[in-house]
Amino acid sequence: MANREVLLVVLFWVNCCVAQVSLSGFITDSLNSPLPYANVLAKPDSVDLAMTFSISDEQGRYTLWLEKGFPYTIHVTYLGFQKEIFSVSLIEDVKKNIELKVSTDRLDEIVIINDSPVLVKEDTIRFKTDVFVDGQERKLKQVLQKLPGVEVDREGNVLVNGKRVTDLLVDGKKFFDGSTKLGVENIPADAVAEVEVIDNYNRVSFLKGLSDSERMALDIKLKQDKNKFIFGDIEAGAGTDEHYLMHPSLFYYSPKTKVNLIGDANDIGVKSFTLKDYMNFEGGMGKLLLEPGSYYKLSNSDFSNFLRNNDFEAAKNNFAAFNISQMISKKIEATAYAIFSDTQTVLREENLNQYLQPDAIVNEVKLAKGESSDRFLLSKIAVDYKPGFREDISYSGFFKFNKNNFNEHILSQTLDGENNFDTQLNNSGTSFKQNFEWHKKFSGQFTHSFTANYNYDRTNPFSKWISDEEILPGLLPIVPQELYDLSQTVKLKIHHLNALYKFYWVLNNRNHIYVTIGNNVLQEDYFTETYQLLNSGEENDFYEGGFGNDLEFSLNDFFVGVQHKFRIGDLTAKYGISAHRYNWKAGQQVVVNDNKWVLLPDFLTTYEITKSERIHLKYDLKSSWEDAPKFANRFLLSNYNAVFKGNENLENGLYHAARMWYTKFSLYRGIILNGSIRYNRKIESVKNAVVLDGINFYSSPVLFDQPETQWGINAGIRKNIWKFVLSGKVDVSWSDYFQQLNNEFSKVASEGQNYGLSLKTNFNKFPEIELGYNFSINNYISIYSDTEFRTQKPYVLLTYRFLEDFFLEADYSKFFYTNYKGQRNSYENANASLSYQKEDSAWRFTISGTNILDARYKYQNTFSDYLITDQRTFIIPRIWMLKVIYSL
Repeated sequence: MANREVLLVVLFWVNCCVAQVSLSGFITDSLNSPLPYANVLAKPDSVDLAMTFSISDEQGRYTLWLEKGFPYTIHVTYLGFQKEIFSVSLIEDVKKNIELKVSTDRLDEIVIINDSPVLVKEDTIRFKTDVFVDGQERKLKQVLQKLPGVEVDREGNVLVNGKRVTDLLVDGKKFFDGSTKLGVENIPADAVAEVEVIDNYNRVSFLKGLSDSERMALDIKLKQDKNKFIFGDIEAGAGTDEHYLMHPSLFYYSPKTKVNLIGDANDIGVKSFTLKDYMNFEGGMGKLLLEPGSYYKLSNSDFSNFLRNNDFEAAKNNFAAFNISQMISKKIEATAYAIFSDTQTVLREENLNQYLQPDAIVNEVKLAKGESSDRFLLSKIAVDYKPGFREDISYSGFFKFNKNNFNEHILSQTLDGENNFDTQLNNSGTSFKQNFEWHKKFSGQFTHSFTANYNYDRTNPFSKWISDEEILPGLLPIVPQELYDLSQTVKLKIHHLNALYKFYWVLNNRNHIYVTIGNNVLQEDYFTETYQLLNSGEENDFYEGGFGNDLEFSLNDFFVGVQHKFRIGDLTAKYGISAHRYNWKAGQQVVVNDNKWVLLPDFLTTYEITKSERIHLKYDLKSSWEDAPKFANRFLLSNYNAVFKGNENLENGLYHAARMWYTKFSLYRGIILNGSIRYNRKIESVKNAVVLDGINFYSSPVLFDQPETQWGINAGIRKNIWKFVLSGKVDVSWSDYFQQLNNEFSKVASEGQNYGLSLKTNFNKFPEIELGYNFSINNYISIYSDTEFRTQKPYVLLTYRFLEDFFLEADYSKFFYTNYKGQRNSYENANASLSYQKEDSAWRFTISGTNILDARYKYQNTFSDYLITDQRTFIIPRIWMLKVIYSL
């Protein structure tokens, strides 16, 4: 019976495809020259059919897929030309060339803009959303998913023609700080009139074309009746086991004032603010592309680590976000936002750890259960002053406060016995950043930019370890007693001031000269204290055992650079060099005071094969510096089984970074293709030398001059085939480097492979189904071990509107996990929601289920130079919930 049902579904899909016929040809002007990016819209006479849209390619070709035997009215539009309208009713494929005539509607030599559904102009694409939507969409996310070439993943990231959007704007102004997730999941669909995509986005418009940018902005244009209006919705829910949800998202917009308020309170594990959101607020993908070293440090900071975990047994989240934008005058605009989050979680993990060492492999079974309480406040105020269209002056101040408490009980089991540890970590941090920018275009030839930034960061983590067994015997100067109570205080203050002046000289349309002068000043104060609390109440300070740091670290980086940018035909290239004068001082027991010059060349070229097909090549020699804790030359207790000691003799690391990437999109062929090859070779790098004894280890950073090579290849393709969308992706990376373990050098190689394939239906009156399969392989090869992990994930997503007022969403995935020992594990995850909303009603009712199959844990693995971990993480059990949503 099941096989027959599957066959009927397949035959139904095939019948839908066969019932399609094509209308295709060329769109030209009266001189028979092709008109690229012309809009072709087919409006059916029947209300049961959806509109069909196409856009011509560079050769003027177009193709429309129409339902066989049904009448359509065809509208062809192109900027500056008269609209062409005709009717068709096809029973077979038809070729039809279309000639457009130049429009006579002119006013002072300015062509009146037509109402094209899609308008492509250089690196800007404009979509009129009412052509693509059917009125059933609830949020901006559903609107974007219906626009050609636009994708929205399940985490709220937006991709246009394969490139990720980095900035979200509303009526030309940043929505909060540009994060796409808050916008796509909260802006109501019925408020959107147009969507504009701006590639090579620059906040200062007259720097576009001068200052290279890999950013892409999505500008949401609101409807006129929403230009001065309060809109949004309020969602409330109650579920099994007394679970709850409250989620208001309210918006007020007027020409001069814009206010947004988003709130969230739930105990179902939904995080309204994640690590990825935080990284977006700190610069996101743009920071990664421009400063990979800074991005890495930020993503591994204490604050980021608290946001990282998304798997837990129980969780309570309270979240509030407020944003206001006010036009004070025609020249001055002020914006401000504040984001507050309070998260309380219960975590439980079971780990099998393998410590790799020359003489043996030591196994540890680690059982951990903990509770965390994480609070943070982010706020920003910015003022932008534009005296004229050739000048822009701005100031912004950013404040961040976080307080994190974590208590955990650990049971560590080895062949030598078992140890119980109670650990506690309390951390508070404050950050204040100020930024000033002045950009001015003096003439068509000369433009300058000046920026100054000051950052202040302070963190004060306090750690405690309690155990009935001696901790790190032989490494710590512990006084024997029945219960061991160790404490550690860390204080880190950072002052960072940088200033940069850049002068743009436009020699002619094909040659630019850029001169840059700047200076970075970094001052870090680092203090640590480690001690044992004795039964008498006294403290056994570990200072005599080599613990306790009191370090002042300073770094001054003065630099000057010059670049030449030129264009020859379809080739644009920029090359240059910068000279950096480093002066640094690390003062503790031994004071190091040194300086050096470093030359850093760079190169970037872009070849435009067609307007929608490009290839890029970029090379940089990069320099990176470690933070103060890496220079502190006394011990620090970093875990119940780990001690760390810095090295005052470190210097900057140097590495070559090269990347070549290719992009192509064709709305005519319905294809998006992108791929890249990246290569990094480290000349000098800072790595940890490790001494391992059983599960206990001591590590210290050293400056390695052995080469380290990293390669990476990734590619993605998306192809529209009738009523289906086929997508595939490949991401392969490998690296080889040297490690120092127990005073022995050895070469290590690692390799990662990730593959994905999916097929998605695109019917209008039938369920939208996506079938997918992801497969990954991770290898780690050293003289001590050769390991391989495999993960397979088949999944299905379902979206279906039926009986006009009902809406069903469901997803199912199964994970198959195989470790290096051949052991196999699997778990399943399924979620579903059924909504009911009467047309023109403000009320919507939803029944939802999360973790419907009641999976209790997830499997994953990690590996490093000396440690391989198989991890089982427990997750929130099944929840059923009834939600009521009211839309303003």
